[in-house]
Amino acid sequence: MIILGSSSPRRIELLKTLTSDFKIMKPLFDESTLDAPASTYALEEAKNKYFSIKNLAKPQDFIICCDTIVVLDDVIFGKPKDEKDAFEILKKLSGRTHKVISGYVIGSQSKEEIIEKMIITEVTFNELTDDQINSYIKTENVFDKAGSYAIQDDEKYHLISKIKGSFYNVMGFPLEDIKLDLISLGLI
Repeated sequence: MIILGSSSPRRIELLKTLTSDFKIMKPLFDESTLDAPASTYALEEAKNKYFSIKNLAKPQDFIICCDTIVVLDDVIFGKPKDEKDAFEILKKLSGRTHKVISGYVIGSQSKEEIIEKMIITEVTFNELTDDQINSYIKTENVFDKAGSYAIQDDEKYHLISKIKGSFYNVMGFPLEDIKLDLISLGLI
């Protein structure tokens, strides 16, 4: 059995495109306690989530944990605290290229080795006006998204001018890489 160590609706939706045979388990790790540099933050977060629930699963279960951050100039932009924070984040991303970094872990109690990877996608934003940013914040739920945006909103709001790398990574779950790992483990 696959266990997704996440309650993210986007991660659940994306894993369903690979298999319907999985359970959800919410990690017990407090994200606010992690102190790591931007270069390793997402992977460290994923590992902490994984180890927080590893012993709660059956030995034969495989657990997938993932974390995604937005990074600009070595500053991590997580989920915004409020509308003002969301506005400031989007204003900083406007007209610039940032990195979306996901770290993920796949493992089980029955195997000592775990798969751990980091996937980086570069995203270039269009120049956004204050009105565009305010309209986006007022219309969409930006508060559960790293960097205050969702790539799947781009068609409607034209936030992004260019993406280099995985679209799904920007959604928060690098589907292409995870699929290959699940195939190699014989899980799908």
